[in-house]
Amino acid sequence: MEASRTRLAARFARMRKARGNRRLVLLVPALALVGGVLLIVAELSNLVTIDVQTTGTCEELADPEAVEACSVSGFEQHGGALVLLGVVALVMALGAARGAGRLAAFALLMIAAVVLAFALLRDLPKTGETGLIGMSYEAAKASAGPALLLEIAGAALCALAGAAAALTGQRSS
Repeated sequence: MEASRTRLAARFARMRKARGNRRLVLLVPALALVGGVLLIVAELSNLVTIDVQTTGTCEELADPEAVEACSVSGFEQHGGALVLLGVVALVMALGAARGAGRLAAFALLMIAAVVLAFALLRDLPKTGETGLIGMSYEAAKASAGPALLLEIAGAALCALAGAAAALTGQRSS
């Protein structure tokens, strides 16, 4: 009688663990999908916006040649690298959904590391630079645009997806 109770308890424990892993397996592609989309959106968003603290906007005050220096997009800063990494994250989301957990985990963690390096080493210092506008106007002030936050959030979601994929322990196909 005691042996059957022990077997039954072990069976319920395995079922609970399998149910928890199933939730985790469903979470991986969702996190990677949202992370990849955020990386693509970050590349298309403004990274740096320069304002002139006087009576007009930067676009109104700047020379016609310098107007494009009033804001810097993610694409101008990265040359499309975040779009490529976002697409790879989307592919890894599909791979994780199809059972390639270890491969997806490694790729998503590497994507997160590269994007965080971009964000912290290249983009964050750039958010304080006024460039050409600052040379012409003392009142110029640079501020971070939405791309920096989107970039960091996308990297964080890719890292979470990679960690969750590693926890599921699925073998790559």
